[in-house]
Amino acid sequence: MPIYLPMVIAVALNASPVAENIPQLDVAHECRAEVSNAEAVKSCIEEENRWRQQLEQEWSTFNATDRRQCGQEAAMGGATSYAEFLTCLEMARDTRSAQEAPSEPAPKAQK
Repeated sequence: MPIYLPMVIAVALNASPVAENIPQLDVAHECRAEVSNAEAVKSCIEEENRWRQQLEQEWSTFNATDRRQCGQEAAMGGATSYAEFLTCLEMARDTRSAQEAPSEPAPKAQK
């Protein structure tokens, strides 16, 4: 049995499916926690579905590492909505772009 333990651990830690697929978030649960009446819950769920559609359209444009990291955060309950999940991806992309952009020298002060 101990000989198989490393294989079991390696399979359990494989997070690549998170990066390949958009995670299913329980937005209905979150919407019910945020609002009290049925009409508002329905509206909240519809809004979340629109955010998911936008995420589906942009999914392939995001870095796989960022998708995995934001997906793991969503799986742990960090991002409980598609709007938050998309924001996580956009912030990661923007941060990565800023770090990769060549820095320009500061303008010299005029005397």
